[in-house]
Amino acid sequence: MRPPGDEAFRLLVEAVLDYAIFLLGPDGRVLTWNLGAQRIKGYSAAEIIGQHYSVFYTPEDRANGRPERVLAGAERDGRYEDEGWRLRKDGSRFWADVVVTALRDANSRTYGYAKVTRDLTERRASEERERKLLVEQEARNAAEEALQARDQFLGIASHELKTPIASLYLATQALEHAHRAGKLDDERLEKSLARMSGATDRLTSLVSELLDVTRLAASERYLAVAPTDVGALVRERIDGFVDAGYGDRLRVRSAVEVRARVDPTRLDQVVTNLVDNALKYSTGPVKIELKPADDGFLISVADSGIGLDEDALRHLFEPFGRAPNAAEIQGMGLGLYIARQIVERHGGWIRAVSPGLNEGSVFRVWMPSEPREADDRA
Repeated sequence: MRPPGDEAFRLLVEAVLDYAIFLLGPDGRVLTWNLGAQRIKGYSAAEIIGQHYSVFYTPEDRANGRPERVLAGAERDGRYEDEGWRLRKDGSRFWADVVVTALRDANSRTYGYAKVTRDLTERRASEERERKLLVEQEARNAAEEALQARDQFLGIASHELKTPIASLYLATQALEHAHRAGKLDDERLEKSLARMSGATDRLTSLVSELLDVTRLAASERYLAVAPTDVGALVRERIDGFVDAGYGDRLRVRSAVEVRARVDPTRLDQVVTNLVDNALKYSTGPVKIELKPADDGFLISVADSGIGLDEDALRHLFEPFGRAPNAAEIQGMGLGLYIARQIVERHGGWIRAVSPGLNEGSVFRVWMPSEPREADDRA
């Protein structure tokens, strides 16, 4: 004779091995126990029935009231799902997924709870192994990228350094040869010295960039902040470009006095870099504007050059990021990266926008009146 439906269901639940399925009284004490519960938790029915279910929780969970919160959540919402460490009879831990369902009578009074527990220890271990493999792979990828960046850096640096070194060497050889031949007149001496001076200036600039990148990478104290007349600093820097023969291309707009606490040497470096880039990458006028903005000041440098596409804009402020026609222009592609680091260490931002190729570019720098944490405003 077949058992009634309720008896058949009870036998089915008791026979399940992969899940711990049992009932709790309203006070949280164990009322029933199936074979799956015995297999997962290690207790026989005789050992566990009547005990409070908090025995399955770790000491730290019991101390912070987690068992009570689980039952309170099931009482409140009808169902509560939880995941975390649980204890077996022998004290070992396993990772469990737990669902607790409130059992209510016809008057909606809770008379107990159904609890289903699944052992996810193996799955968690597998996920942890996959995570570690992923972390290791990411570390390997980062190491490979670092090696590639190092090789790229060394290649570009050696290429750029060779040019002024070669110029300096040739000028020295020419002087020596002319001296031995008795042909070292004033004109030849002046040309050779000018060539040597230019090569020395170029070497100094390149070494300075390399030192800046090294200091930035080492996270050394980088700024020497002081009260600064920003307007006077910008005008002085522009005067330097005018003296160098670029006066007919520069358009400066700075009608107000702007003062701020900044590192004047580093700010001068930023302005010099932006204006120098604009002059190198375009042949038309370059517009420079300084004005107060948002508790700080805004410097913009606009050129009429070839412009920048979206890909170039994305990588422009990265190390070695350069414009599409950069192959024709000397440089290691570190200037804008250094400029961004300087601006962001003051708590400001630097952006580049371009309508498109052959439509010019605009570089904007915002810096606060007082140095502060990096700002994300565009």
